[in-house]
Amino acid sequence: IEDQREGRIQFNEGAKTLAFLNDPTNAPWLAKDPRLCITLKSWLPLLQKKPAIVFTYRHPLEVAVSLKKREHKFTNLERGLRLWIVYNMRGIQNSQGLCRIVSSNDRLLNDATNEIERISTELVHQCGMPLPPKTITAEVTEDFIDPHMQHEKRALKDKQDANMDVLETYNDCAIKDYESSFQQGTSFYDKEKKMYLIAMRVYCDLQSGVAFKSSYSWPELP
Repeated sequence: IEDQREGRIQFNEGAKTLAFLNDPTNAPWLAKDPRLCITLKSWLPLLQKKPAIVFTYRHPLEVAVSLKKREHKFTNLERGLRLWIVYNMRGIQNSQGLCRIVSSNDRLLNDATNEIERISTELVHQCGMPLPPKTITAEVTEDFIDPHMQHEKRALKDKQDANMDVLETYNDCAIKDYESSFQQGTSFYDKEKKMYLIAMRVYCDLQSGVAFKSSYSWPELP
């Protein structure tokens, strides 16, 4: 930040972005980028007003499976699960002290219209955001929500519910087994399963709200 302020580094595109974000006539604005989980604290000193945060999370296995399907670097689930843990951890840690509204992929897919209304109301009344220019209708919401994502999520949940045993009960949260491409008993399987259990414990803590407390102890990753 100091290098940018002193002109020692170029910040051309960033300068354009900051000019937009710091112009009060552009409020409210929305920045949606998973990398903000990591970089948020670098941006905060450059903003004239602290932003409100909408933090939404997704089931770790859904993320890991999706990354494995579309990213050639993710050859197994372990890497995607690790990434899920790190991004959620940094996103929560870096947004501590800001006005933060929490949602989840489950809530949005199960009842998108009411969940969006709740988020909007809390942004206004808890975070002091301006009223939205118009109300989002159920028709707009249904058009925006990807039905393929709903089908994919339902299929994964149905498979776990029907075919998978409970691996562990963590604080009254049942962690179901999952389908691995590795053979049980191999070091690859053991490493992946260990990361899966760590991710699922964090997910359970997200659901209960414990993970959002400043005193929460994040797990050390192997």
